[in-house]
Amino acid sequence: MAAADVHASLASAAVRRVLWTLLVANLLVVAAKAIAGWQANSLAVLSDAVHSLTDAANNLIGVWLIRAAAKPPDREHPYGHAKLEPIGAFVVAALMGLMAYEIGREAALRLWSGVVTPVTLTPLTFAIMLGTLAINLAVVWYERCAGRRLGSTFLLADAQHTLSDVYVTLGVLVGLVGIGVGWAWLDPVAALVVVAAVGWGAYHVLVTAINELMDAAAVDSADLIALARQHPDVVDVRYVRSRGRGAHGFAELTLVFRHNDLRRAHATSDLLEEQIRQAHGITHITIHLEPAEPAAADAVTS
Repeated sequence: MAAADVHASLASAAVRRVLWTLLVANLLVVAAKAIAGWQANSLAVLSDAVHSLTDAANNLIGVWLIRAAAKPPDREHPYGHAKLEPIGAFVVAALMGLMAYEIGREAALRLWSGVVTPVTLTPLTFAIMLGTLAINLAVVWYERCAGRRLGSTFLLADAQHTLSDVYVTLGVLVGLVGIGVGWAWLDPVAALVVVAAVGWGAYHVLVTAINELMDAAAVDSADLIALARQHPDVVDVRYVRSRGRGAHGFAELTLVFRHNDLRRAHATSDLLEEQIRQAHGITHITIHLEPAEPAAADAVTS
């Protein structure tokens, strides 16, 4: 197995470990919210628990997707299976959109009918909701950091989905407070604000996934050119391209050298590959070597 494939396999295992950890945290949140909703007789809190259950489902889906995406290249897929990750992000965006629709529909119906469901609020209810809110914020921070470090599109999308759970929980808390002080209208209004936040998050996930599938540049070409030009025997840098992320990232560039010493040119390109990996985390790097035209080489040496 090539070194790049080994790196991709290790990164995939690290992403799956993150998802298993998050699954445990999300199941704890589901259990806590279900208990709080049952004690308070609050449909809003119970609905929030069901929404948190989708976070756990996303984690399970993610484990399967990341494992499949880490399969090495084969005859039908010579560049590997990494694009399963942004496809998984589409699933996350679809779930977020469905959730926004359901919350928005329920909020609109409540505003129209003016019906208020009686609830039993206790300090324990608020304590549980605030505790789960803190857990979700920690999950978002942890998953985002891991997604950026491992270059995982799915982890970043799932972190955005969990952030929508934070918005939902905040909306539920605002609604409960509104019911407690007699402002029944505050519950559906807060829900509509949540819908806007969740919808924006779904849009962000969708755009990121589309850019990934359309091979948007992973690194600014100017940055790759600047790294290459640090080497004195490089005359020119051409055909610079990049795509993907981290262990599934690709970069291609052509270096024009002022000499015809193939051994020296390969040593320079090997050093540049390592610099690109260290600076941008891209694993698969292809560098084409070309000698300078005689006139250009003479101009450089003179």
